[in-house]
Amino acid sequence: MRNLLLIIGVFVSIGMVADGHKSSEKSAKERFADHPNHLMDFKECKEMKDGIGGLLALSDGIWKEIEANPENEEKWLEVSLIAELAANYSEVYDVFCKDMIAQRMKMRMMAEKKKHKHHNKEE
Repeated sequence: MRNLLLIIGVFVSIGMVADGHKSSEKSAKERFADHPNHLMDFKECKEMKDGIGGLLALSDGIWKEIEANPENEEKWLEVSLIAELAANYSEVYDVFCKDMIAQRMKMRMMAEKKKHKHHNKEE
């Protein structure tokens, strides 16, 4: 039970830190007006991806504890809550970030091809 309270405390503190963004950043409404298909920017998507990785790493440690003591019901509850959180955040990432990041990578690849083509013409 203590671990469950610790996990809940971590997520509450993460939420409080997330509220402390700089006031100079554009508000969500302004960003939404600039890019109607993007709710989050690249930095926020990267932070979400890192958070999902952290949740998965945390659940991996709990699974090892469950393997050592499969009768511990609190650990089963803990790992199921973390897995559900990771799944929910993964869904949000998939909807709002995956296409934006793929488009960004595509644009970088096209720029590299153009740069390479321009470099070959000079020679």
